[in-house]
Amino acid sequence: MSSLKGKEGVCRIEVSRVDWIVLQPWQRTQQTKATGSGFVIDGERILTNAHVVKAAVDIRVRPSGSTRRFLAKVLTYAPDVDLALLVIAGDKEKTDFFSSWGGNGTEGNGSPQTKRPRKSFGLEFADDLPALQESVHVVGYPTGGTTICVTEGVVSRIDLTAISTFNMMLAIQVDSAVNPGNSGGPAFNKEGKVTGVAFRKKTGTKSKSVDNIGYLIPAKVVKAFLRRCNAKGTYTLSPAMPYRWHPLENKSLRLAHAVPDSIHGVLLTSVCPSFEDILQKGDVLTKIDDKAVADDGQVILRGTDELVQHAGLLLAKHVDEPVVFSVYRDGKEIACAPPNGKKSVILRDIPTIVRRWKNVDLMPEYLILGALVMLPFSWPLRSESKCGLQLQSAAFDWYKRWPSEWEGNDALVILVDVFSHELSFSYIRPWRRVVKYNGVIIRSLKHLQELWQASCDSVQDQNIDNEEKPTFARIELENDDDVVFEVKTAIHAQEEILRTHQIAKSFQIIDGNPKYNLEKVAGNTGD
Repeated sequence: MSSLKGKEGVCRIEVSRVDWIVLQPWQRTQQTKATGSGFVIDGERILTNAHVVKAAVDIRVRPSGSTRRFLAKVLTYAPDVDLALLVIAGDKEKTDFFSSWGGNGTEGNGSPQTKRPRKSFGLEFADDLPALQESVHVVGYPTGGTTICVTEGVVSRIDLTAISTFNMMLAIQVDSAVNPGNSGGPAFNKEGKVTGVAFRKKTGTKSKSVDNIGYLIPAKVVKAFLRRCNAKGTYTLSPAMPYRWHPLENKSLRLAHAVPDSIHGVLLTSVCPSFEDILQKGDVLTKIDDKAVADDGQVILRGTDELVQHAGLLLAKHVDEPVVFSVYRDGKEIACAPPNGKKSVILRDIPTIVRRWKNVDLMPEYLILGALVMLPFSWPLRSESKCGLQLQSAAFDWYKRWPSEWEGNDALVILVDVFSHELSFSYIRPWRRVVKYNGVIIRSLKHLQELWQASCDSVQDQNIDNEEKPTFARIELENDDDVVFEVKTAIHAQEEILRTHQIAKSFQIIDGNPKYNLEKVAGNTGD
C-alpha cells in the first residue's frame, strides 16, 4: 500500500454535460461526457475544478477503492478561480459515501463483505506555498485508465498565469504529468498535505514544443475560495484590482512624473471611481501590505530572490480580508486610507460591461426582433470565429472601462445574425453593435426588448382604431447603416421565422444568477 497520505480521499468524477449555445441561446448542445478528479474536504464536500463540472446535467463520483458511483450535484461553481464544490445527493447516499464498502461488496471467496465504516477523508491543506524544487505527488484519474494514478515531480515555478483572456491567477508550475482527467485532483507535499489542485497543462505549438509543464492552484488560493463560499451555495467572486498601472522603469517617464531615484513602484494610470478617495491617478504605488513594489510591478514572494507580480497579492485575498496601499504622492510617501478613518481597504469584484462567464454574469439571453438576432456582448461571444476584429477590439476597450464609464449602459447589445426572409432582404449587417432604436439610446437587451414591445403594442392599438398609418422600427448600428422595418410586417415575419426555426419564444431576459453576489460597484470600505 502506498505511503501517500489521503489517497483514499481522492475521487473519480464522471460528468455528462449539456450547454446552451452562445450564438443561439434558445438551443442546447448535444450531450457530451468527460471525466476528472476531485477530493473530499471538510464539511462533507468534494473539491474539483470548475471546468470539470461546467454545464453538468449528471455527475457521478466514485471514491478511491470503490466500484460504486454516487450521484452528486454542484454546490458552488467558481470559474474566476476554476474551482467548484460538490455534495453527494441524498442523505442515505451521503452516509454510504462517507462510510462505504471497502471494495466491490464481496470478499475474495465471493461471500458478502462486512460493511467497513471509515472516517470522512477531509484532506488537510498545506499552510504555505511549496518551495522551489520541493517534491510533489499529483494524484487523480488521468486518461489512459480508470484506476487511481500517482505521478511525482518537483515545483518549478510560482507565478501568475492567465486562466482566461481576462483573468489571472497565482499558480504553481510543476514538472509532473498533469493530463486530461487529472483536473481537480490534489497534489500532496512530503507531509501528505494538499499543496495544490491540478487544473491544466501547458501544450506546445507547431513552432514551439513544450514538455513537462503542469499547473496547480495553490492551497492558499483554494482556502481563499472556500472563505468566499456560503453554506447555501452562494458565492462571492474574487477581488479585482481597482486600478490600471504602468511600470516605472523608463527614465523619461519617471522624470515626467517627478519620481526621485529613491522611490520605487508602479504608476497608476487609472483608478476605479469608487476608490478615488483612496488612490489617485498619477500615484506611485510603492507598497502593498508592507511589501515593497518594484519598478516592474513585482514583489518579493518570500526569501530575498523569489518574485511575483504584485497582482498576485490582491487576487488571492479572501472575502473581507483588508489590504493597505502605500503610495508616493505630491512628494510624500503616505499610507492610503478610506475617509471613514479606518486604516485598510476591503477589495471586491468589479463588474465589467462585457459579460465574463456563462451562467454567472452571462445568462442565455436573446431577442429576435423581426428577423434580427440580438445578444448581450460577452467574452464567449467575442471568442466566436465570426466576431470581426472591430468588435474584438471593442471588447477590450469596453472591458477596461470602470462601471461609471459605461455611458449609462447596463449591457452592450450585438446584432449577430439576420434570418433570411422577405423582411430582411438585402440587409447584411451582422456582428455590429446596436446603439439606438428609433433614436433612443439602447441601455441593455431588456431595454431594447421593451422598446420593440412598445412598437408592437402601438400597432395593435392602431388596428383597434382602424388606422392604417405605418409604424417603423429603425435600428441604428455602430459604424454601419441603419436597419428599418415596418413594424406590422415585422411582427408577421417574426412569427413565421419562429415557426420555421422551431424557436419557442422571441426573447428571453434573465435578471442575473441569484447564486452569485455580483457587485454593482466596487467596495472601498475599511477594516
